[in-house]
Amino acid sequence: MKSKHSQATILTATITSLLAGNLPADVITDWNLITINATKVAPALNSNFASRIDAIESIAVYDAVNSIRQFGTPYHYYAPNTGSAQAAAAQAAHDVLVNYFPGQKTALDASLSASLANISDGPVGNGLLVGAAAAADIIALRANDGANPNLSYPGPSVISPGAYQLTPNVPTVTSPPYTFGAGINLQWGSVKPFLLVATNQFRPGPPPALNSTEYSNALAQVKSLGSISSTARTVDQTHVSQFYKQDAELTVNEAARQLSLARGLSLEENAQLFVLANIALTDARIAVWDAKYTYLFWRPVTALNASENGTVINDYSDWRPLLVTPTHPDYPSGHSATVNAGFEVLKSFFGDKNTLQLHTTTAGEPARLIDSLSKGESENGWSRIYGGIHYWFDNTTGQNIGNQVAAYVLANGPGLIIKTGSSSSSQLSITTAPAITIIGTAGQSYRIEYATALAPTTWITLKFVTVPTSDPYPVQDPAAGGTSPQRFYRAVAVSN
Repeated sequence: MKSKHSQATILTATITSLLAGNLPADVITDWNLITINATKVAPALNSNFASRIDAIESIAVYDAVNSIRQFGTPYHYYAPNTGSAQAAAAQAAHDVLVNYFPGQKTALDASLSASLANISDGPVGNGLLVGAAAAADIIALRANDGANPNLSYPGPSVISPGAYQLTPNVPTVTSPPYTFGAGINLQWGSVKPFLLVATNQFRPGPPPALNSTEYSNALAQVKSLGSISSTARTVDQTHVSQFYKQDAELTVNEAARQLSLARGLSLEENAQLFVLANIALTDARIAVWDAKYTYLFWRPVTALNASENGTVINDYSDWRPLLVTPTHPDYPSGHSATVNAGFEVLKSFFGDKNTLQLHTTTAGEPARLIDSLSKGESENGWSRIYGGIHYWFDNTTGQNIGNQVAAYVLANGPGLIIKTGSSSSSQLSITTAPAITIIGTAGQSYRIEYATALAPTTWITLKFVTVPTSDPYPVQDPAAGGTSPQRFYRAVAVSN
């Protein structure tokens, strides 16, 4: 490979493994955490409604940053402009949250002021206008997406074996009278997806027949491992169940923030990372809800207490799960689909082998160390069996939906990051690819361009970056190397 010296910016062609750095969070990761927290302020939103807000915020931020940095394909809003992309991101996120959580406006205004006080990429004026416009655009686009009105499922008119019945609040309550919550979010399988072409695009086949070996084995497994009084479940398996019972989108977004920080992603890369991850997990939940209310399959707590005709007359005394059964149909697992959808997107950015210390909202549960994203997917899936609230086939089917949705989003979503090359042996296993090292002005934005020949020369935009420090900053070119033609590079300073 060859390099080109352009506009006082030194571009050195190297082969490098991009390792973790002790870099501060940026405005996008800051507002991702603010968004996650806002959705859980009492009365907290469940994962369906919360993930929808997470996706809307991520889209507003992505489209706002992209309008200024012009590095990828828009999701919907695109109005090329100049100004601070950091300010645009903060304003976009702020306006989305104020729209959906007007009661939190004072706190959100304070967060916006704090963000704007730390702007380092130029004047904020146009950035604020772009951010506000991007937020208004996606809010209007999602105004009638079917998320509201919120509908409940009252339960079956006729009880039969295998049919979903409203479930009791055991083991929180150990003796009658129990509370039987109506099935939640009946409408969610009809919510307009953010990227899928239809809610049933990845609808799975039906759950196993009650007289099948697959069903009987899965029933025996959850009966053994998921009972509140199980002697087969280990202490660590109990911790797994309790740890992952938090809302699944929290797990995905915490992992994304940690990996972004370790990798030192640019503002543009973070915009792409969070929009793809949150669209994927949100669309996966919509796809799962389509299947749940299509098949209306019963939960283990019902199956393991039911008589032959499907009725429960033993006050749920024969078997009780470790966790309270969620109030919606069984098949497939929304938790499994959510984490897999998000983590598969993260794998496309960071590879699989990543050491993460994840946290949970479950009181008393310590942080949990995982050494790969696949390990997190596995533990999250198993947690539903250890908790006694899902069968094994719920988990595998949910994971498959998550994988399919993630692959579709990565192939069709905005600002696609292309995964190429093989993983390195570093702890984070970042993809090894040809990289350009930039030494430039901290806070300055550059358009990185490449050409395959110098006579004649046709410059093609590779990406936009903002140099975070005055130290050498590597920029990957995943498509270069191997059998690709030689490339020449230049960096063109762009207006902040």
